[in-house]
Amino acid sequence: MNRHPHTIAVTGVGGGVGQSVLRALRRCELSFHVVGTDAEPWSAGLYAVEQGYLVPRATDPAYAPALKGVLAETGVQVLVPGTDPELSALARIRDEIRVETGAFVLVGSVESVGLCRDKMAASQFFENSGLPFVRTVPGDQVEELAKDLGFPVLLKPRGGSASRGVRIAFNRADLEAVGDRADLIAQEYLIPTVWGLRKEQLRPEHVMRGNILRQEEEISIQVLLDHQGNVLGRFTSRNTLRDGVPMTIDPWPGAPVEELAERMVEALVDTGLVGPCNLQCKITERGPVFFEINPRYTGITAVRAAMGFNEVEAVLRRMLLDEPLDSVRRRLHVPADQVCSRYITEMVFPREDLDQVRNTGRVHGHGWSTTI
Repeated sequence: MNRHPHTIAVTGVGGGVGQSVLRALRRCELSFHVVGTDAEPWSAGLYAVEQGYLVPRATDPAYAPALKGVLAETGVQVLVPGTDPELSALARIRDEIRVETGAFVLVGSVESVGLCRDKMAASQFFENSGLPFVRTVPGDQVEELAKDLGFPVLLKPRGGSASRGVRIAFNRADLEAVGDRADLIAQEYLIPTVWGLRKEQLRPEHVMRGNILRQEEEISIQVLLDHQGNVLGRFTSRNTLRDGVPMTIDPWPGAPVEELAERMVEALVDTGLVGPCNLQCKITERGPVFFEINPRYTGITAVRAAMGFNEVEAVLRRMLLDEPLDSVRRRLHVPADQVCSRYITEMVFPREDLDQVRNTGRVHGHGWSTTI
């Protein structure tokens, strides 16, 4: 029996974002009944919530009916997306979900999500708005980009995230090795000023560590909007990443890039953006230049919550309790005296639970008694 006053669902609880949202929920002062969904029975988050459900992948036509069924059955009030592929799918059906199940999906409009997910579209949008986004061209125009700006250049999937599929080219031979570039975009490689290097001085050892792209001196700005597009707070940190996953997080309260990041998010609000939005930039010789924007919570949402910036609870207080803006804003703190270094953890659960999910597509009972 649901003994909690509010029921929240989180999708993609097998991934880093979904699990981070779950950990942030555990730190909330409010009490929640939490439902989790994922496409894989081995997804740890399914066993760390009160009710876990298997649903098809977002690209499957059966995804929407299955998800609506879960939401209606469990009486979910707010649905929080936990994976990138689900953002576009949920944006398309959020109004249907609201009408058919009563659940509010914390995702922006199709237009706003599309602008963020498509790096080519984002580059054009912010250029037109006079805001500094990294120069981006279609993959088949990478030679022209390299001619204008010099090597190295980055090649990446047009709608990718977390550094998946990113290639770096230092010369024309590297470009030829990539092969078909029709579905890729090409971007200028941004050099942080703290490196003290000019582009012509860059060598592979400066940019790569083994076969892995070095992701250092990256600045992450989380701008938090409520469900109506009002700004609730900002959390900026300097991060070091490994394979796209932040491993060290150094908060930077009052960072000078915050106002610029907020202007970028506010431009997206006009297209229908709501909820959390994460921007990433580097400080270059021409100032801050942004290169990534994601309209969702991130894999370090729980880190920010542990430091006093519980953005999940903040939005839910606005949505479920209609708390005043100023009251919610005062709850969000960015510490100057704390840092974070992350490590991998694990979760052990009964085999019978895994068998139950495989056989029935659902599991019940553990909730907050498990660790994730």
